[in-house]
Amino acid sequence: MTREELYELVWQKPISRLAEEFSISGNGLSKICDRLDVPYPPRGYWAKKAAGRPVVEFKLPPRKDGVPQGADIYPTPAKRGLPPEAEKSAATAAEKVIGIVVPEGLDALHPRVRAWIAEHKKSQKEREQEHRRRRQDDWWSPSLLPDLTERDLYRFRVTSAVFKGIEKAGGRIEKSPLTGRVTFEIVGHEVECSIVEKLVKSLKSRDETRKWTAYPDHHQSGLDSSGFLRVSITTYLDGRKPEWIETKKRKIGDCLPEIVSTIMAAGPILEHMKREREERYARYQEEEVRRYETKRLKEIDDKRWDQFREYAENWEEREKLLGFVAEIEKRAPSGAAITASGDSLDDWIAWAKERAAALDPFRRGVPEMFDTLSKVT
Repeated sequence: MTREELYELVWQKPISRLAEEFSISGNGLSKICDRLDVPYPPRGYWAKKAAGRPVVEFKLPPRKDGVPQGADIYPTPAKRGLPPEAEKSAATAAEKVIGIVVPEGLDALHPRVRAWIAEHKKSQKEREQEHRRRRQDDWWSPSLLPDLTERDLYRFRVTSAVFKGIEKAGGRIEKSPLTGRVTFEIVGHEVECSIVEKLVKSLKSRDETRKWTAYPDHHQSGLDSSGFLRVSITTYLDGRKPEWIETKKRKIGDCLPEIVSTIMAAGPILEHMKREREERYARYQEEEVRRYETKRLKEIDDKRWDQFREYAENWEEREKLLGFVAEIEKRAPSGAAITASGDSLDDWIAWAKERAAALDPFRRGVPEMFDTLSKVT
């Protein structure tokens, strides 16, 4: 659409209504007008006009250097729904984990989470022993590992509930690092998730911002705990970015069925994406074969045409050469045996006629000529 066409339209009806006809948002259409330097009615223009009040209509300014003459306007793609198999997987998982809750204590934690706590206690003990040994022998000794904080244990309990829910719904835990960047296997596909503390910028000192966790090195310096968890699926899911962030009114425990069902639906989504990629690649391969075949046939046709033109050129050259030989015979002295470079004139004329005859494309007949053409590849 040119600048002039767009200008005429935006002054005929409100941008919001015009944008609906283009299947885009009003804000998107306004940005297109700004990019093309097309003025459009300000807020309140149409209300004033409907009430009979005076309004001002801005003229279209001349196009400046760098401003496009027009723009292509495409409809905003509709949001894609879940594939049927993903919806079914999510519904099944939601039914299986209806009663899932975040445990209050540490007694019923998932084995992988219990292993984190055991590993921390082991590291604490080893660090304490190393501290004692070095304190007596050396001027430097490693610092002691702090105890797990309330925020650490809360994240562990939530992670445990997610782990149990995934296994109950039929998934499998593939990777479970202490950092919270975990990986599940859902119907043969790896789904990466993040179960971590939501961090915020802080004006506190570095030491103060690191006290909320026993693992300060796992987090970026200068950030502090917000007091809430964030659970997200980090694997690309065809434009979807599922994420759940706690608030004062909504805890992660309230979202557990939704979280588990969404993670379980990710496997079928990835399978659907895989099939689509394979289908696109198959179509691409077919198109490549068609393009190659078209190119090959064109090359063959061009070579045959070149050969055909060569036949015509040979025919013309033969006619010209035979005429030249006839003129030689006409001008040659008669009666006496004439030689040139040891060969008789008759031998030279016979040689020229033989070479000219070899140029004749019809010497084996028309069918043979086209049969030869058909064998050109």
